[in-house]
Amino acid sequence: MSVAISEASSILDAVLSLQPRTSSGNASGSSSTPASAVAQKLQDQLPELFDIAAVEQKYPVRYEEILNTVLVQELSRYNRLLKVIKAQLKALQDAENGLVLLTPELEELGNNLSDNRVPREFLRFAYPSMKPLSSWIKDLIQRLQFFSRWVDEGPPAAFWLPGFFFTQSFLTAVLQSFSRLAQVPIDEISLDFEVLQSSTKSETDAKAALSPPSVGCHVYGLYLEGARWDDDETVVAEAHPGVLFHEMPMIWIEPCESSRPRKSRDVYECPVYKTAARAGTLSTTGLSTNYVLTVRLPIDPHQSSAAYWAKRGVALLLQLST
Repeated sequence: MSVAISEASSILDAVLSLQPRTSSGNASGSSSTPASAVAQKLQDQLPELFDIAAVEQKYPVRYEEILNTVLVQELSRYNRLLKVIKAQLKALQDAENGLVLLTPELEELGNNLSDNRVPREFLRFAYPSMKPLSSWIKDLIQRLQFFSRWVDEGPPAAFWLPGFFFTQSFLTAVLQSFSRLAQVPIDEISLDFEVLQSSTKSETDAKAALSPPSVGCHVYGLYLEGARWDDDETVVAEAHPGVLFHEMPMIWIEPCESSRPRKSRDVYECPVYKTAARAGTLSTTGLSTNYVLTVRLPIDPHQSSAAYWAKRGVALLLQLST
């Protein structure tokens, strides 16, 4: 099914490339392009930049509040992306109004907007994503709203893991926070995981049903590909027919000393990827830039082994391609 979806996407891309780039003139004799309309719509949707100075004053860098540093770093990354998007959209509109020269780069930008593709210049400064432009912008706004609530209301009861620009920095902060609290070297700490009840799949659910854990954090927003989560048996199970992705319940990420005995239960070491492509470039750590971490999910050894789920390619994704 994944192959069929990929082939259908390629065909649609080819059809889009054949569409006219300029609409017919209106009653006044002027003409407009689909790209200019999209550019204006995007500009109207995008919020103002975060006030980093005000955030640093409200959430100062403190030894015991390491997430404050993560917050400021994330906002800075999103500010840089917003600046690039706004500058590119303005340049395109200026070119179409005859104020600046229409360069090949701006022409490519206009074609991407018309075809509902994320422009290459946007992706250069953004996080990995396979979404079309309309979904990508919607996702970006949701990310900005998540951090806006964090700034206005304080750290959330649960963290939307896909919302982080650099997910590893957040996870490292969780480890460092426990390291400082427990006075344990960070290289002697590992992460444990517990899948919570499926009634808690969002930050709103967490606020209603859960309190922030004393150790670690609650995260949500992940999708299981190639299988589903059986909430009754609390194990990985076969996916329902025709269902490619299963929204996971909230997960408690619990830092603990590596020497602590683990629960004697069969698990599948499930990789977590940023996108469904899974592939990425190798980082300096020797891992793919698309890889985030490995989550140990309970399985029923009487039904299937860890090797079975590995052959099925079961993985957790931070975002879908739609």
